Amino acid sequence: MPIVVSILGALIAILGLVGLVRPSSLAAVVEYWPAPRRFWSAVIVRLVVGTVFLFVAPFCRLPVVIQAFGILGISAAVVLFLLGKTRFDALIAWWLQGSVRLRCSAVFAIALGVLLAYAGAGAGA
Repeated sequence: MPIVVSILGALIAILGLVGLVRPSSLAAVVEYWPAPRRFWSAVIVRLVVGTVFLFVAPFCRLPVVIQAFGILGISAAVVLFLLGKTRFDALIAWWLQGSVRLRCSAVFAIALGVLLAYAGAGAGA
């Protein structure tokens, strides 16, 4: 089951690399996604990933880290839901305004993805 964490980590790192090398491509994907679907996808994905992380954490190499990300994911889903679609759209518009913001978040995504891939490798690895 920890392989789910490693796969998700690899996907996050790859998205981060795309955002670092070609921030305009990442922005185009985000802008192409219809706003209502983008909001609900963000909430649901965070809720599901956070829950999965809480369940698989004991089997991971860094269980406390994965538990923390699980709690953070569920908390982020609740906060986004409480913010609402309008504020979420404003946040996305602000984030998409400059390639510096995109590249900074891409570096963070790469680091997070590598950490998750390592943590999901399993406790016995």
